[in-house]
Amino acid sequence: MSNAPARAELRRSNCRSFAARVTAVTAFALLVFVTNEAARAQSANGSPDLVISQVYTRGGAAGASYQRDFVEIFNRGTQAVDMNSYGLNVTLEGSASLLVRVTSSRGIVIQPGRYLLIAFKGDGVDGQPLPTPDIDLGITLPVPVTTNLHPTNGAVVLVPPDGSYTTCTQSSWKDLVGYGPQAPCAEGRPEGVPPSPTLTESLQRSGGGCVETNVNAADFRLSPALPRNSGWPANPCTQQTPTSFFNFAAPQFDTQEGAGHAEIVVTRTGDLSQPASVEYSVDGGSAFERADYTTAAGRLRFAPGESQKTFDVLLTDDATQELNETVGLLIWKPSGVGAAVGVRDRATLVIHDNDLGPSNSNPVDSSAFFVRQHYHDFLNREPDDAGLQFWIDNIEKCGADQLCREVKRVDTSAAFFLSIEFQRTGFLVYRLYKASLPEQVARPRSLPRYLEFVRDTQEVGRGVVVGRAGWEQTLEANTQQLLEDFVTRTDFAVEYPESMLPTDYVDKLNARAGAPLTQVERDQLVAGLLTGKETRASVLRRVAENPEFTRRETNRAFVYMQYLGYLRRAPNDAPDTSFAGFDFWLSKLEQFGGDYRSAEMVKAFLSSTEYRARFQTPTP
Repeated sequence: MSNAPARAELRRSNCRSFAARVTAVTAFALLVFVTNEAARAQSANGSPDLVISQVYTRGGAAGASYQRDFVEIFNRGTQAVDMNSYGLNVTLEGSASLLVRVTSSRGIVIQPGRYLLIAFKGDGVDGQPLPTPDIDLGITLPVPVTTNLHPTNGAVVLVPPDGSYTTCTQSSWKDLVGYGPQAPCAEGRPEGVPPSPTLTESLQRSGGGCVETNVNAADFRLSPALPRNSGWPANPCTQQTPTSFFNFAAPQFDTQEGAGHAEIVVTRTGDLSQPASVEYSVDGGSAFERADYTTAAGRLRFAPGESQKTFDVLLTDDATQELNETVGLLIWKPSGVGAAVGVRDRATLVIHDNDLGPSNSNPVDSSAFFVRQHYHDFLNREPDDAGLQFWIDNIEKCGADQLCREVKRVDTSAAFFLSIEFQRTGFLVYRLYKASLPEQVARPRSLPRYLEFVRDTQEVGRGVVVGRAGWEQTLEANTQQLLEDFVTRTDFAVEYPESMLPTDYVDKLNARAGAPLTQVERDQLVAGLLTGKETRASVLRRVAENPEFTRRETNRAFVYMQYLGYLRRAPNDAPDTSFAGFDFWLSKLEQFGGDYRSAEMVKAFLSSTEYRARFQTPTP
């Protein structure tokens, strides 16, 4: 690792001529700057395999995923490349351009399959912080780049040490990526230009950076922003193109509103000899998540030889007469040797309405609908026949006694939160975040964001039906997989780098969770890490499942799930603007010692206008 100072030379232009030069100094202290004799021997021109792999231009804007703009460079070749004295020419807001050259006396070497993250200013404070940039042009230079990348129409050009770039003229630049309908230039422009990055999506080169056909429209696609720095695991390109591709089986899936769920098929073609996986999520459309369907998100894991997987989108059979509605579907972030997302990375689910006219009653007043929706909202699955009938009967045995029915509906609803299935899925996910991650602007009070909670809860609960043969083994395998994924995520790695000593790792987790461990428990976990009996994932699990920590968080989680389960939103999401409602109900629940009946909390949410309006549009 090199901590040697590097020099950045900045040039601004209006696409025709350069203005005066400004010289500044910045420091690099990341794995990508490995210095050795072989690295110094690299030619000044590097290799033809250094490419721009990702561009994000909406940093910090309201609703953005990350606080700052960034450009990512990737080495898709088989030899190390010294990026010393390379230049980056970018389009700024106002359509001016900026050329930045970075030099270092000890080299800026990018190993094969490795990334380099270059951060710019960004447009505000919304979103997550970037993982530590390898080159920070926005804040660390004595004369920082204080302008944002052009958000919707621009070009990013990688220029070698002896190269140059004149707008839209092929001279001696190394790589060029244009974006947006009015991009000043792009590779393979007759084939079209990739779209502009969005608030949550960046422009990403396929195959993790490996695909290069010299046609931007073919090589790039929009995917959820995924900034990768030099510490990101290597992604060596073993072939010129990926060996297997994930695609939706069809561009459109059709379903009836009353079907309960829609099954979405994803295929994998090509070389299937290795395991691989791909993430999926919903991505817009005219349907409303709170009223028409349940958000679906997770990862499909293909074993060797598997060519097809499915995931479900749960449907809500509301009583609102409406036109057919759509749900956008997306697959992204492939993982595995040679795995990539193919040309059909997006698809549409069409929900055909079944309401022939306005309804005089709200379907949530039906016991069957009420119970089925609780399976969707709290357990993220269709009900099993036995469970569905049990809870329906629990209400219907009251007959026409309305007071009895009200009490049974409240108890039935609370039972879903208190069930073994939710306690070991959704409540565990809640505790993982609360026990390990700090409060952020985008994650207030260390609560998992709505989409994070939905994704992780669906992952850990996939295929689990408590009481069905093999459910415990399935749940345990899912839990271990989630934990292994969790400790490798950027947010966690920033807080708990691999270099942390076992004592520091355990102590920091314990402190973050409010010190629930006894001294004996703490010492056992430290000893387990030192001897290999414990892993970072298993220690996190021990803290999250600690009985004292669980007891402390039960009431908070109960209130939190009133919002996520019934209202399908975070406590401070619209129409709320703060945690005032959350704090009111938490105070009331604790006042009554966790007795939800006396606190009338569940009753209040079930009878709220916001909850009932999910299933029936009020008649004007």
